Amino acid sequence: MNQDKKTSSFLQAINKYAQQQSEAIKLEVEEFKKQEIEKATKEGINDAYRLIQKEIALKKSQIISENAKREQESRTRLFVKRNEIVESVFADVRKRLAEFTNTDAYIDYIKNSANEIAKLFSDNKCVVFVRASDMDKEGIIKSFFADCTVETDESIELGGIKAYCESTSVLADDTFDSKLCDERILFTENSGLKVV
Repeated sequence: MNQDKKTSSFLQAINKYAQQQSEAIKLEVEEFKKQEIEKATKEGINDAYRLIQKEIALKKSQIISENAKREQESRTRLFVKRNEIVESVFADVRKRLAEFTNTDAYIDYIKNSANEIAKLFSDNKCVVFVRASDMDKEGIIKSFFADCTVETDESIELGGIKAYCESTSVLADDTFDSKLCDERILFTENSGLKVV
């Protein structure tokens, strides 16, 4: 019976050891599961964060693109409106200049202009350019110059005169066309209509 008792104690010891080992394995498995779940949760959170960041960046990019498009469209509309205003102002100026060239004051303007330009050339030979409709003022113009010829210049549409002296390579331009061009630049820069 002693033998049975020894065998029973041995079996109990083996069962107890097996149960302890089983408990230890269960704990290890539970700890491993817990670590894997934490790892998967962290990866899931990181993936979700990256996805959210990607979506935010995409939305931000879309908003910036839409704003840039709207701003460009606004600038285009503003540019078109500004050009309409400028064209309207300068069409009115051209009309008034056309009316002015049909007055006696225009003849006085031609005389003053010829007098001032003639001073630049002294006694040097020069060519004075006028629009075709001002060729009837050739005698008035020549009376201010020591030596000049008067020719038509198709680039002069509004009136006035310009002269060129070949020996000094000087060009003096007192045409309404050049003055209007200069005024247009000044108007655009100083009118507050500049599109920036």
